[in-house]
Amino acid sequence: MTKRTPKFKTMKIELKVNIDDNRMSDGLLAAMSTINQINEISNTNFTLDFTNVGFVTPLYVLPLVVFLNSCDKEIKIVNKNDYLRTIGFPNGIHPDKMRNSEFLAVIERYSRKSYIPIISFPTTKEGDDKKDSILSTIELLIVKQLGMTPNVSTGLKYMLGETIDNIIQHAKSERGYIFAQSYPNKGYLDICIADSGITLLGSYKTLLNNEIDCDLEAIQAANRGISTKNLPNAENRGYGIITSKNMLINGLGGSFIMMSGNALHLYNSEYRRFVETPKNIRWNGTVVALRIPYINKDFQYVNYIE
Repeated sequence: MTKRTPKFKTMKIELKVNIDDNRMSDGLLAAMSTINQINEISNTNFTLDFTNVGFVTPLYVLPLVVFLNSCDKEIKIVNKNDYLRTIGFPNGIHPDKMRNSEFLAVIERYSRKSYIPIISFPTTKEGDDKKDSILSTIELLIVKQLGMTPNVSTGLKYMLGETIDNIIQHAKSERGYIFAQSYPNKGYLDICIADSGITLLGSYKTLLNNEIDCDLEAIQAANRGISTKNLPNAENRGYGIITSKNMLINGLGGSFIMMSGNALHLYNSEYRRFVETPKNIRWNGTVVALRIPYINKDFQYVNYIE
């Protein structure tokens, strides 16, 4: 009798996720939980089942996207819902690898949506012009989707530009990622930006005479405006985070979250915290999230420029 080779079931993780968007940090906590589930699997080849994944937010989606695109495991994703398929999860789009007309055609399909597609953009100096063009197109799309007034849209462009230029470009990562979702019934926009680079601490460690030696000190220094840019006026300019947060929190009543390594910063009108996370909750790079209330006739960004 011929012996049959036994068939082994493919390892599967069945995700159960349904996020309440009222607390922006819930998305990040859920993303870290999913990433930990993946890291705990010794198999290098398995399936990620999204059957029981309900409502998700940018702060869940984007960290998971960046992780999956930098992970050395072969992961098959099944049973994505329509929303995840529409935003291009998990690979997103790479506009710098497309003709400009093709990118604009893709973006136009989102003009009546409340979200943008997941977008990966170059962060190298050689790709600066392309990156700036991509981000300008994203900004115009968001402004069009929300019918955003010029006073708020100017602030949006400032905050996005400063966040990306002064965080992502220090990452030593070839690509950054951005994703955004608005909530028209609640009047706010969530934007998440992330990379899989060397972390803020890693960036500080590239400097001569650096005395910062842990993730918590690094995230505190970055939010005090101490830049890793090796320029004579670097400390004054900082990351641009101070001005952007002032604009976001005090000008628009929004919220700000940053995570890098084992450190987390949460800031809104009610609290400002720097937290060292448990060892199993770590982001190898930097994640920044902005919650932007976009209906504000009195806001003037120039009042917050230092």
